[in-house]
Amino acid sequence: MKRIFFLIGIVCITLSVSFAQNKKAEKEAAAKAQFEKAVAAIEAKDFVIIVDSYEAGNGIIETNTDVANFISYETEFVFMQGAIVAGNGYTNKLSVSDFKQVVDKKGTVKIEMQCKGSFVTAKVEISMKSGGNYADVIITPSKGDAKRFSGEIIPRAESKYFKRPGVV
Repeated sequence: MKRIFFLIGIVCITLSVSFAQNKKAEKEAAAKAQFEKAVAAIEAKDFVIIVDSYEAGNGIIETNTDVANFISYETEFVFMQGAIVAGNGYTNKLSVSDFKQVVDKKGTVKIEMQCKGSFVTAKVEISMKSGGNYADVIITPSKGDAKRFSGEIIPRAESKYFKRPGVV
C-alpha cells in the first residue's frame, strides 16, 4: 500500500515539473515574439510607447493610466503628447535629425535620436532589453529637466493611444 502511494506521489511530481517546464517555454516564446514584433516596428519607424510608469519630480515612480501620454514614431516624424512626456499639454510634432539604432552583446536594442519641434527640442533615448517589448525612455530637452518613463513598444496599428487634434 505504501508503495502505491509512493508511486502515485512520484508520478504527480513528475507531471507537475513537466507542466511547469512547458509553461516556462510558452512564456519565453511569447516574450521572444513580442520582442521581434517590437524590433520590426522600430525598424519600420512605426511604433508607439504609451507611458506605463514614470518618474515624478521627486524621484518616486508613479503609474500612468492615461492613454493620452505617449511618444510615437510615424515614418518621418515623432509625436510627443502629455505633460509626462513633453512637459506640455500639446500634441508636439517633431522632426528627427539623427537616428541611431544599436544592438549590444546582450541583445538590448538602444535607440538615440535628436528631435526638434515648435515647443520641444530634445534627445530621446530608448532602451529595450531582449525577451520582451518593454522599454525605458529618457527624454532630455534642451531646456528643462529630463523625463524618464517606461512602457511597451507596440506597432502603431495595434496601439490604442489617444492622439488629440491640433498638432503643433
